[in-house]
Parts: sequence; C-alpha cells; structure tokens
Amino acid sequence: MSEKVVYTQTAKGRDEISATPGTLGPNLKVLLGMFDGQSTVEELQKKLNKVPLDRLLAALDTLVKEGYIERSGSATASDDLDFAAYMNRPPPTPTAKQRQDAEQTTLTSMRALKKSGFFVNIIAQSSKRILPRSGDTYSILIIDADQANTLVLARALMLAKYNVRSACREAEILAELSKPPPDLILMDVALPDLVGIEILAKLREHPVFKSVPVIVVTTQAQHDDVVAALVYGANGFMTKPVEPDTLLDSVKSVLGVK
Repeated sequence: MSEKVVYTQTAKGRDEISATPGTLGPNLKVLLGMFDGQSTVEELQKKLNKVPLDRLLAALDTLVKEGYIERSGSATASDDLDFAAYMNRPPPTPTAKQRQDAEQTTLTSMRALKKSGFFVNIIAQSSKRILPRSGDTYSILIIDADQANTLVLARALMLAKYNVRSACREAEILAELSKPPPDLILMDVALPDLVGIEILAKLREHPVFKSVPVIVVTTQAQHDDVVAALVYGANGFMTKPVEPDTLLDSVKSVLGVK
C-alpha cells in the first residue's frame, strides 16, 4: 500500500462514523475518521508517529478490504487534488449520450420547473440519505455573485441548522474549493470572472468534488441552460428568486433527507 495514496470514506465508512457504537473497534473508528479525501497515508503516519508503520498499514488494509475507505487519488501528482490546477484545463466534451439524456430530462422537467420554481434530476438522486461528511451537521457552499441572493439562501439554510460557506469571485471560489468539500454546492452559472458551467464540469472531473451534489440556482432558466447544467452533472436546477421552502425541499431531495 503506497504511502502517497489518498483515501476517502465510502458510504459504508460514513455510516460507521455516525453509528453508535458501530461495528469497528474504537481505534479503527478513530483512524477511519481521519480519512478526509485529502490527507495521504504518509501524512497520517506523521500524525500517528507513535503507531508502528506495519500496524498502521495493516489497519488501513482492513478498512479497505471491508469497504470503509477507498482510493481517492495520488499525492505524487499534486494537480490531481489541486482544484486551481483544474481551472487551467479545457472543459471535457460531453458525449452524445450525455446530451441525449440531458435533453430528455429537460423536456420532462421544464413543466415542473415553471410550476414550482425548481426540479431535482431524479437520475442523480441518492437512493438513501447522504450522511454529513463531518460531524452531524450538513455543510453547504454557496457560489453566487448576487450578494442579496446569497444572504437569502444563507439565512434560510442557517435557520434550518445547516452550516453555510459562500464565495462570489474567483479567488474566493478557489479558496473555498481548496478546503475539505462541503456536502452540497449551490451555485449560479453567471459569475463575474468565471464561467459557472465550466466550474461545474471541472468539479465533476475532480477526484474529491466529483461526488458532491450540485444544485444550479440562476435566473438563466431557458431550455439550453438546463441542458448545459445537466450535461455537466448538476443534480438540480432552480430559478431565482428562490422561496425558502422551495430551497429547503430541493436540498433535502438531493441529500436524500426525509
């Protein structure tokens, strides 16, 4: 097992973290909690310098074989985990099937979008509740240049007991995306110095952020806008202005929260 490899918790691992008392012994559970999708085995070894390397690697092997963690990427290629590096890469070209699926979903969803103000891409919903990545509270990142809209969204989310982060300009966005990933991203595709759809596309290529649900929140709600968002992996699409109840319903739908 390479010391340069980065591991992240699987759904089973996140379930175990929140379980009381759970299946794993206390030492393995503590170790499991240290896998954040960004730290390498080498870095964990430095933190656990009193634990013999052979014992640490044996414990890691157990967590991998039993499905609690999985390989996320390799730190030998730093660009693999550096989101800023992804901004210098051209966006991927969607496949014909991705476009076809997005067109079909858009045609069946535009009526619901016009009626309720939002829809959730059923294909991308989790079959069960997505557990918070850290602790018991969900963390939500808002990427939006409209500060008034950000305040409305943030207030509704904080009143509902979500942790909220926000960013609007390129430096702020890249700074937020260099931190441990949130549980959900709400983003506008109209940004002052970045192209929102390209950010979405690159999130879906990134080894850490590719599994983070994204809801596009925007005034641009024409057919082609919805297709573009779905082609690049948006889980949902909402129009501004967003009603608090509609926002919370869509967040719960994407996270699989009843």
